[in-house]
Amino acid sequence: MKLTDLTIKQVHEKLYKKEISTKELLESVINAVKEDDKREDKIYSYIELFESDAYNQAEKAQEKINKGETLPLLGIPVSIKDNILYKGHLMTASSKMLDGYVAPYTSPVVERLIEAGAIIVGRTNMDEYAMGGTTETSIYGVTRNPRNRNYVPGGSSGGSAASVAGNFSFGSLGSDTGGSVRQPASFCGVVGVKPTYGRVPREGCVAMASSLDQVGTFGKDVYDAALMTKVVSGYNKKESTTLNIPVGDYDKANEKDISGVKIGLPIEYFESNLICADVRRNVEQSIKNLEKNGAKIVNINLPHSKYGSMVYTAVMCLEVASNMGRFDGIRYGFHPQGDFNLEEYYIEARSKSFDFEAKARIIFGSLLAGNKCFESHYKHALKVRALMQADFENAFKEIDVIISPTTPVTASLLGSRDQTETELNFLADSYTSNINLVGLPAMSVPCGVDGNDMPVGLQVIANKFEESTMFSVAYAHERLLNS
Repeated sequence: MKLTDLTIKQVHEKLYKKEISTKELLESVINAVKEDDKREDKIYSYIELFESDAYNQAEKAQEKINKGETLPLLGIPVSIKDNILYKGHLMTASSKMLDGYVAPYTSPVVERLIEAGAIIVGRTNMDEYAMGGTTETSIYGVTRNPRNRNYVPGGSSGGSAASVAGNFSFGSLGSDTGGSVRQPASFCGVVGVKPTYGRVPREGCVAMASSLDQVGTFGKDVYDAALMTKVVSGYNKKESTTLNIPVGDYDKANEKDISGVKIGLPIEYFESNLICADVRRNVEQSIKNLEKNGAKIVNINLPHSKYGSMVYTAVMCLEVASNMGRFDGIRYGFHPQGDFNLEEYYIEARSKSFDFEAKARIIFGSLLAGNKCFESHYKHALKVRALMQADFENAFKEIDVIISPTTPVTASLLGSRDQTETELNFLADSYTSNINLVGLPAMSVPCGVDGNDMPVGLQVIANKFEESTMFSVAYAHERLLNS
């Protein structure tokens, strides 16, 4: 088995037993990336490797190991999504608008990784400004699914998911606005976590839709993802949306017995005819396994969840339009050349630097912010959002976690994004985006494959700030799947 095939836990043991050095470990990752980049069908999870910094970090990590110091991620190579700031390094959100932008400071989540001893290998590819579900809208090119290079890795954090699934990093950071960590985790067959809104700092992560955005983590297994989540979680005094609530020992949640744990199955999620047969079969088998091992299965109702995709679209697009107003090509990023007045300059800069997806969301969001639609559409969406939150609050009075498919479908072929059936394309992320609307923690865990040997994801959802319960059920599922 190659070093790059191992998990964080396995690698840590080798590092502390002095069976390998941090430099050897980092070299194995960087060489694997470079070797894959020679292929015509390269996975292309990384936009840029931070080789010089990474080797310096590896050297310092080895010195600490030699002194007997212990840190949660000491010497572990990880990657970060290209919308998270790392001082002195380029951060473009995979958009022409931010071409050449250098991060002026390091985001708290990256600081916490470094403080935990992690080595930041590089920045990963993504859909432009995190707008997309396939990682095909990046200015740098498409990322392929390591499981099968003819398929998409999902998005928008497709590069981060692919870096873990392709054994090019041992963990990664992404961002999740409507499923952008969980969906690519499902498609690539890795674990992806979206913590409770307010559990992890968002400072230093380019805003897409501020009431929905959350930095999330990827790992090869539940333990790795839980450890990554534990490291980046916690209060940030500079940020009003983080809450000063104690962070649990998520990496130790596997010690908990799930006997008697009440698992809710939303009737509305499982009655959908959009769930493909292979996804349904694998998810239902996983539920049976949990029930056989002591979990109690309870059918629940989330009556307003059927409106989730429409509510999400309205809230997300209006917030996108608001947040994207700062990208005008004047203060930083793309500067069009020519003789323009101010209005012409804005039009030239934004029309030439944003791709179709970003333009469409900005335009639709601006329409919703107008007098004609604000009351009739956006405010109405907020009311339904409140009703959805009440549905989940009521459900969690009777249950401990909710289980559903992560997505009703598996990964699609590259280049098929615009040919996808409209209804399916619209609702494919509904199982994940609903969770962002209500601010709950959720994660995707592999639970089998479809007929094309492409991964299926199981979504575990917990009540606010109950990540430990979520991880304990995910651990149990993972053990049963691998037994």
